[in-house]
Amino acid sequence: MSKVQFLTPEFFTEVEKRGQLLPEREKINITVQYVIRDTPVGDEVRYYFRIVRGRIEEARLGDAGTPTFTISAAYKNSVRVQQGKLHPSAGFMTGRLRASGNIGKLMSMLPLMQSGEFQGLMAELRTITEY
Repeated sequence: MSKVQFLTPEFFTEVEKRGQLLPEREKINITVQYVIRDTPVGDEVRYYFRIVRGRIEEARLGDAGTPTFTISAAYKNSVRVQQGKLHPSAGFMTGRLRASGNIGKLMSMLPLMQSGEFQGLMAELRTITEY
């Protein structure tokens, strides 16, 4: 497979396709809005993940409407998270990632994000993505 560029429609198609294969986790139903600043293609890129029963059912550019919570970051820090060079917890603790909205629901995502299946998804995405 040829590589896809980070934060393009092709990238989100791959996230969605692979994310729908994650194992079901009944209690994880959230919508995460991401706001990425200082991108190479302009000031800001907005995208969202709609997670239903622990699976990424939608990964799309744009606004989610009413997200459960919003994560904002500079492009360089978003890339570092995607590449596995910045752990999300460290990003939040150092202010490189910022969250607003229902932080309790953000914390409920930790078992999903720490699962072997999710880590495998991230590793797959790293192999097919250009940053």
